[in-house]
Amino acid sequence: MGADSHTCTYGGINAFSTGIGSTEAAACFAEGRLWFKVPEAINVRLTGRFNKQVSGKDLILKIISDIGVDGANYKAFEFSGDGVGSIPVHDRLTVSNMAIEAGGKAGIFPCDAATEAHLKGRVRGAYTPVAADPDATYSRTLDYDLGELDYMVAFPHLPSNGRLVSDVDVEIDQAFLGSCTNGRIEDLRVAAAIVKGRKVRDGVRMIVVPASTEVYQQAMDEGLLSIFTKAGAFVSGPTCAACLGGHMGVLAKGERCVSSTNRNFIGRMGHPESEVYLAGPAVVAASAIAGKIVSPEVL
Repeated sequence: MGADSHTCTYGGINAFSTGIGSTEAAACFAEGRLWFKVPEAINVRLTGRFNKQVSGKDLILKIISDIGVDGANYKAFEFSGDGVGSIPVHDRLTVSNMAIEAGGKAGIFPCDAATEAHLKGRVRGAYTPVAADPDATYSRTLDYDLGELDYMVAFPHLPSNGRLVSDVDVEIDQAFLGSCTNGRIEDLRVAAAIVKGRKVRDGVRMIVVPASTEVYQQAMDEGLLSIFTKAGAFVSGPTCAACLGGHMGVLAKGERCVSSTNRNFIGRMGHPESEVYLAGPAVVAASAIAGKIVSPEVL
């Protein structure tokens, strides 16, 4: 449990995790337990593998655009199928992170060799993987071939306003890379590979915020931060930053930002007349160079 709606991120490593209110958190601290109704499950069956630099962000934006921001109210996404094995853990975390944007209580991936490798050296004590019963029933089943997905962008002011990047032509003032959704080292590597040797478009702010101190240090050791600064980007220490309108990139009236964050509600990142477009790290990086929302192949 966590007093943040994006606590559901841990579903990426086979854990039931969900956000709660501060009062409920106090009850957990005091009693070590909390009452829940067992949620119905939505089975998301995945096949194939991602093409190009399409990622978990594109998958979850596609799912949310298909079922809406209330399509999974008090339900748990269960990800299954042969395609799961081709999705790296950092992308699974991104997908689970945004289960709440469809109203989901949780978004849970199976435990496999990739999960166990990720947990090695991180987990304390023993753990037991959980899996669906053979006769499990579902309120709904969704099928996606990962190889058929393309870069997605969610238009203001809902994560469900998904469109293909290839179908849009939107100029931007800011490109934001970071947050609990896409601020991991793998996300920074993807973006750095795109901006390396290029310059951020004049009039555009590119802001890079590693998700944790560990990611910041690793990005520095790998030379990624140098790549970003040479391209003209601003790099911050680990923080939530402008994701929730905190600091470092708060939008002014009329400004547009393409962001790797998870929400694009009115006023979320600043002025109520600003606009936030949600996309994956590859699109954010490419857009910073182009000055408008584009896929990396356009550069």
